[in-house]
Amino acid sequence: MRRPKPAKALASPRRRSAATEQRRERLLSTVAELIAARGFEATSMRDVSDAMGVSPASLYYHFRSKEDLLFQIQFRTFAALLKAQEEVANAPGTVEERFGRLLIGHLAFFSSHPNELKVCTYEIESLGPELFEQTEALRRRYHRLLSEVVAEFMDGRVPGASLEARSRHASLFVFGMLNWIFMWYDPARHGSVEEIGEEMIDLALNGLRAR
Repeated sequence: MRRPKPAKALASPRRRSAATEQRRERLLSTVAELIAARGFEATSMRDVSDAMGVSPASLYYHFRSKEDLLFQIQFRTFAALLKAQEEVANAPGTVEERFGRLLIGHLAFFSSHPNELKVCTYEIESLGPELFEQTEALRRRYHRLLSEVVAEFMDGRVPGASLEARSRHASLFVFGMLNWIFMWYDPARHGSVEEIGEEMIDLALNGLRAR
């Protein structure tokens, strides 16, 4: 499978120390929170530097621009999610078990990264063409990962000629459930990620009507 070229924004002549990388992660977490609350256009580099208590020059040491900040949030989020979910999909088990693990894995990841999820959902098109394509390539790989498991489950249950389209649509429906969890999910009201995940799995595999 052809992989996207490394992002130019990630390139650096310096080898970063663990402390430097941790600082970058804290910066990105702060930026994700600000963008999730205000939107990308309304968030300035000055807002970020004020929130972090650092000078703007310190930000430009780590990131080339505000767009680079947005790209780093999105690319790193999708890369981490894809890596974790590929391991889940490749683990032994029935297709139903692998599908269930993918759903719960997605919910668990984004329940611990709610700001990143909101930024990835709302701000993907705020990236320029090159950075958008690099991020979108990861999104497409993740979509294919789930679609292949869905197609395996649906194989034999729908006519062969329509399997590809139906499984693609079903995957989009599932992502619709998963990606909007940040709009309503409250563990105190709705239960744990695992409990919500089991309900979603039952809905996706069995539908609203008992057969």
